Amino acid sequence: MTESNKATNSLPIHAVSTALPSQTSPHNPKTNDAFDRHNKPRLRRDILLSALSTTYPTTTTFHIPPSLTCDLLDLYSRIHDVNMIRFLSTAWSEWKTMGETRGHYEECCHPQWTKTEEEPLPPLIPCHAALRNCPNERPSTNVMGAMGYYCTDTLTPIVGSLVRELQEDATIVGHAVQWALREDTTVVYAVTTHPGHHANRDNFGGYCYLNNAALCARLMQWQLETGKCIVGEDGGIVSNYWGRDNDSSSNSSNKKKKKCRVAIIDVDYHCGNGTASIFYSDPSVFFTSIHCDPAIEYPFNQGYADQTGSEEGEGTTLHIPLAPGATWDGAYKEALEKAMKAIVEFDVAGLVVSLGLDTYEGDSVAVNRAGFKLSGNDYYEMGLLMGKCMMGKNIPTVFVQEGGYKMDVVGVAAAKVVGGYATGAAGGE
Repeated sequence: MTESNKATNSLPIHAVSTALPSQTSPHNPKTNDAFDRHNKPRLRRDILLSALSTTYPTTTTFHIPPSLTCDLLDLYSRIHDVNMIRFLSTAWSEWKTMGETRGHYEECCHPQWTKTEEEPLPPLIPCHAALRNCPNERPSTNVMGAMGYYCTDTLTPIVGSLVRELQEDATIVGHAVQWALREDTTVVYAVTTHPGHHANRDNFGGYCYLNNAALCARLMQWQLETGKCIVGEDGGIVSNYWGRDNDSSSNSSNKKKKKCRVAIIDVDYHCGNGTASIFYSDPSVFFTSIHCDPAIEYPFNQGYADQTGSEEGEGTTLHIPLAPGATWDGAYKEALEKAMKAIVEFDVAGLVVSLGLDTYEGDSVAVNRAGFKLSGNDYYEMGLLMGKCMMGKNIPTVFVQEGGYKMDVVGVAAAKVVGGYATGAAGGE
């Protein structure tokens, strides 16, 4: 039985992005800009939308927010350090003002990602690394110095279109949350351009700038607690959204009430270290990540099984590191069952899935002699398993796009996971 036939017994799927499948152009080099030989975020986005449309044409509805601009500082102020958000918002204009005609380590990425005939300016890449454990370190007022302070690698450059795309991604997440809460018997897929799960409170890297999954969880929490919509009547993102907890409709007892519980499950090949750090001491957010052992693979310094949370959040982080070569039947299915069991026991009111697809066999981002070996229908089974665990619970669920770099399979894999979840949550097979 094909996935399209299975979809007759499934929840509806809502996909939110910057374009409709008919408007994407996967073979147009002007839209297939690459950061490096692995990371092609725009191409991936187009492929994902096209595959979802092809695989589930009758059960998927595609949405483009009427306005794709928002205030990054306002939205992410409860996720990230405000100075880092300001840096990301102004770095390109400051870099442009400096008038540098060559970038540092240009071989690490493709300068032509933003290069035009009128403006042949290379991307901004760190030229040094901050001593993060030194109490005397602080971000420089020089944009090159600040880049080295906030960015953790040379693979995550600042480019001319970045602010616009980050605004688009944040808007997509906001609308995805709105759809999920409006119709809790549905599955929503936020098809963002950039991943976010490696973005920490005050640093970014690993192709990630701002943490979309963390924003999704916080917006879902806040709207469930207060009933205040993130999307206004005009279809735009509400300004000063968080600040509205100080208005006359919110009293002090309301502010002190216990937070609504949500969970985030990260199925990317790499540990979602940024998301884990953001919620590490937060008892209201359960975070679990299934990933390659960080003793072998990026991000190397986080994602170990004994890292289970701190302070009031002790026990609300579940890292499940797997050895390289993990297969669906060999280790991954058991790990996913463990993660989902923990989520169900946490008694959540909302679920966020950080959907990374670099677990596919042969994905190019894995270090030598590493990588997982999931393929084909394993991804449908992954979604089906997660969906069955949530069956009958009417839990608002949002999938947020993370990594995935094997472009010939990434679209079909994504469609299988999302479609499998929609089927499993509806009680189908």
